Amino acid sequence: MIETAHIPLVSLESMNTTHLEEVAILNTLLESLNSNADFKTVSEGFETLLSHMQQHFESEEKLMQEAQYPSFRMHKGDHDKVLNEARYAEMEWRNRKDVDALREYLEDELLVWLDQHIKAMDTPMADFVTQFEKYKGF
Repeated sequence: MIETAHIPLVSLESMNTTHLEEVAILNTLLESLNSNADFKTVSEGFETLLSHMQQHFESEEKLMQEAQYPSFRMHKGDHDKVLNEARYAEMEWRNRKDVDALREYLEDELLVWLDQHIKAMDTPMADFVTQFEKYKGF
């Protein structure tokens, strides 16, 4: 579990909202695992997470393209990498039904990645985008 107060904030409120939504979905999924929820419940929670991640990344990437963010390719590459890893983890979950492996992936890899990604990639991107008046309300 991750406390929302520990999520780094960026200069675009819409990104903060998206990050906090994703953490809430992750925490719900972890709660399902910790309460020994059935396979279907955990699988649906994982599908919700993957769908949110996809929308999250598409939204950020569109914003970066509109603002002509110079590090777009590197940032998108990080999104693509983690989304592929998450899809692989979901496939492993469906094939092996290993609660401990899924919990370990979510806590030790995905949550750590999210924190690092926000600090190293989202913060400078949001700062760049907010230089442009038309994005101030995002």
